[in-house]
Amino acid sequence: MDIAHNPFMAIKLSLPPLSPGKDPADYPLFSGNISRWIWRIYSQRLTSVGRWFALATALFVGYGGTSLQLQGYVLSAYATALWWVALAAMLVYKPHVNLVAKCSTRICAGEMLPVDIEVEQLGRMRGADLVVVPNRLPGPIDSVPDQGINLGDLRRGQSTKVRIGLHCTRRGAYTLHGFRVETGFPFGILRTRRTFHDDRQLLVYPRFSPLGRLALPTGRRYQPGGVALASEIGESFEYLGNREYREGDNPRDIDWRATARMQRPIVREWVEEYMLRVAVILDTHVPANLGRGLLQERRDAFERAVSVAAAVSDYMARQDYLVDIFAAGPNLYHLTAGRSLAYLDQILDILACVDENPQEPFDVIEPQIGELLSRISTVICVLLDWNDARREFVHRLYVQGVAVKVIILRDSPCTVDPGSDMDVLGPVPVVGQAEYERGIDEL
Repeated sequence: MDIAHNPFMAIKLSLPPLSPGKDPADYPLFSGNISRWIWRIYSQRLTSVGRWFALATALFVGYGGTSLQLQGYVLSAYATALWWVALAAMLVYKPHVNLVAKCSTRICAGEMLPVDIEVEQLGRMRGADLVVVPNRLPGPIDSVPDQGINLGDLRRGQSTKVRIGLHCTRRGAYTLHGFRVETGFPFGILRTRRTFHDDRQLLVYPRFSPLGRLALPTGRRYQPGGVALASEIGESFEYLGNREYREGDNPRDIDWRATARMQRPIVREWVEEYMLRVAVILDTHVPANLGRGLLQERRDAFERAVSVAAAVSDYMARQDYLVDIFAAGPNLYHLTAGRSLAYLDQILDILACVDENPQEPFDVIEPQIGELLSRISTVICVLLDWNDARREFVHRLYVQGVAVKVIILRDSPCTVDPGSDMDVLGPVPVVGQAEYERGIDEL
């Protein structure tokens, strides 16, 4: 059956799994406090055995409530008494442990984040059937295994080390809320737990494949200063060679070894180093008035555009370019990176957090980049469409003396054919979903 014609199947596929480690605030059906409380009881407090036993208890109580025979109340009384004993055991057998978790704070989307956990038993009583589970995981992050990791039984002073995986399905900035140690002892129908709140930020980078080649046009401007501008270490001049001393030369440039060998003053000659400064502009415009299908298509294209911007930034970082990245979505992000000014991780930090923008971003970006155009040689525009607004923006950059490369991420045809501007921009690659999934090695 087609999912588009089955709304119940579409809702089911869009819901996160009913996992004990998930945050109920991210579950779309549970928006109220009462529904979230019921969700926590069902998914976190009841074990799988306890859920079946709760169903059996409801049947026993229902039968006893409709029967006039005394024997009809026996099973419901026994089942209810067992629940009360299990509730009392939750207070007695609450885990008395210490937990330490270690993990990285950055990872790429689609990868598994390993978390090393050490649990030590502190209480006098033996810790029985202990399980460690993430606490209130965000929706795009799944625990592996889903129900946590079994620690077994721990005696007082005994510790164990385990590794749990967090599968990050979508880029973004998330908060991890620590871990829980649970046990279903003694009856295995109710869980009692101890929560270790340790909020830490996790940045999930966009997933990208490194580019093997990027055809980068060169403009008529260079960035003077070279290494000295891009790093606090080193000089801004490159060694060219030696020559005889001339009046006015700096005595500090005298090569004393060459002077002693040649028996006349010899100085080192330097030339000012230049480096290319490249700006990367990310199009974040996703109109809110699109239909459901077109809106999802545009959002998918936006995610691919973020990944392509990451791949372009990675390529230029390996080539020692000085890079300015601009993104307005809806907050304006601008970072200058190159050598010691910023690492690739800082560019990816921005791309992990940038969001779609219902408004055109170029009105915000153009004044910012205009202040730097005198020092920028090339602008790379990663766009989601080619229309009059984007065409005019790119042409304004071109007439000011910078080379422009345009990359379009889109499945459906562009509003305006980008081939009509090949005399100015050269070939304009339009990357669709199929081409992106096959892997992009050259742009």
